Amino acid sequence: MEKLPGKKIIFASPWILITAVGLLLAIVLVFAVNNLQREQRLAEENLFNQGQGIIRMLEAGTRAATMRMGGQDIGHLQQLLEQVAAEPEIVYIALIDRAGNILAHNNPDLLDISLPFSLPPMPDADAPAAASHRLRHDSEQEARVFEVSASFAPFAGRGGRHWHERMEHRPRMRHPGVEPANETAGRLWRAATEGELLILVGLDMSEADKVLSQNRRHIFFISLAMLLVGVGGWLALLGAQGYRTAAGTLNYIQAFTGLLISRLPLGIIAVDRQGRIETCNEVAAGMCGVTPAKVVGAMATKVLPELVAGHLQRPLTDVEVIDREIRLSPAAANGDDDQLTIMLSAVPIRDREQQIIGRAVLLHDITRLQAMEKEVQRHERLVALGKMAAGVAHEIRNPLSSIKGLATLLGSRGGETPQETEAARLLVGEVERINRSISELLDFARPQPLQRRPVDLNELLANSLQLVTADAQSLGVELKLHPPAAAVPPAMIDADRIIQVLLNLYLNSLQAMPKGGSLMVAWEKPAEQPAVRIKVSDTGRGIAPEILPKITDPYFTTKPEGSGLGLALAQKIIDDHGGKMEITSRPGQGTTVTITLP
Repeated sequence: MEKLPGKKIIFASPWILITAVGLLLAIVLVFAVNNLQREQRLAEENLFNQGQGIIRMLEAGTRAATMRMGGQDIGHLQQLLEQVAAEPEIVYIALIDRAGNILAHNNPDLLDISLPFSLPPMPDADAPAAASHRLRHDSEQEARVFEVSASFAPFAGRGGRHWHERMEHRPRMRHPGVEPANETAGRLWRAATEGELLILVGLDMSEADKVLSQNRRHIFFISLAMLLVGVGGWLALLGAQGYRTAAGTLNYIQAFTGLLISRLPLGIIAVDRQGRIETCNEVAAGMCGVTPAKVVGAMATKVLPELVAGHLQRPLTDVEVIDREIRLSPAAANGDDDQLTIMLSAVPIRDREQQIIGRAVLLHDITRLQAMEKEVQRHERLVALGKMAAGVAHEIRNPLSSIKGLATLLGSRGGETPQETEAARLLVGEVERINRSISELLDFARPQPLQRRPVDLNELLANSLQLVTADAQSLGVELKLHPPAAAVPPAMIDADRIIQVLLNLYLNSLQAMPKGGSLMVAWEKPAEQPAVRIKVSDTGRGIAPEILPKITDPYFTTKPEGSGLGLALAQKIIDDHGGKMEITSRPGQGTTVTITLP
């Protein structure tokens, strides 16, 4: 085993040491505080239970003495308080009415005076509360007092019910002194029977404080021992680590993770010296059509597409490839011909000594970016075309009006020969055809305000299909409408414009199925976005791949009688709605147009 250097056994950063010691201090502090709080809580619970026991004992003694005497005098309660309070741990016992007057006290000198300190909350007479406690400082005793307070009701509750039952069946005894002896005794009797009496039991905290003080010292020494053991163990662990092994591992991790972090969220594939894949993230796996778990550890040239693997087959080369555009088909196995446009960069991985230890390929999917660039270019082209069309239409319409008027005049007067009359008629017809083309061009060029309103798409689609029912029957085409399974709220759209788009799509589909077929219209509400999606599918002859990107361009048409503005105008209406129209087609299988409207 290689010997560790002697100068830097502990190589951790001072901040790491400070953080670890601080964390250990926090843990020890939490341990100490929790133990102190637990000891304090146990001591208070013990005193609280002791106070409750004294209160229950006084209530039972009061009931027993009252039953024995058979009267309404509980003056003997004063003597009972004095006897019970003779215990050394009891500081005082007092019975107080709602006005704060002391009706009974272990110190007879305090009778019929107001309480010398603040009164705790008096429980409601109708719903007596449970006992409560508080800590207060007794100025006379110069000590802390744990005071337990509760509603003093010896003739209520379970014991009180037994007392009433026995008193009802027991003959009333009249003995001398059974009536209240004085006014204070009478008030004491009324307050006790009406639930207006509060009992205070003050317990001496001296012994409890001594026990708590001892526990604090014990917890302090235990916490200090834990802290010393923790710090010593942590320092020993640091000292056991080897510098050379950690430095070598750190070189590789820093070189590798630094590259990953600097280029995320790109697809990343890295190989070692032998060309085996060490890392392949999810993004890169999706682009290459593989699974990360299956390719890690395999040779890159055997599991990756050739365009990517070619840059990894020589991992120790120092040649860098920056931003080379390639095309991949990750979904070809599923029958999807869509390709991804990838910007590829290949760079070597070096350690601190600048030795090449592997190679990495960075993949950036720019397919959507290119699509957006093409869309922007198309919009710019259409805007320029619209401006030019508006100007040309304005300049042509005025001469056309004059030409049509002169041709109409010549035709109405009649020519010298039938050929002249026919020529005048043809001239009027051609002028009207040119005028219609100009009107369509203006409709495409000028902005049209939308009349949005809530529309039931089920009703709108059904009505739009009714408009082409006769044409479909004449061609033997079956019309199908598939509404969504769940109810969908109305869509805010311009119904007339959307019907114009749908009719254009229907007529194109019918013309693509001269020998019959199926035209299906389905719609749904995607769960992932606040929009509605309409799909118009046919089983016609389809569209060739080379002309599919051009079919929405103005004046592009494959029909001898077409104007080339139908799909261009439909695309413009969908764009005005803030939506999207996508067209997919397979020659010989049919075409699907997907319209997404917000």
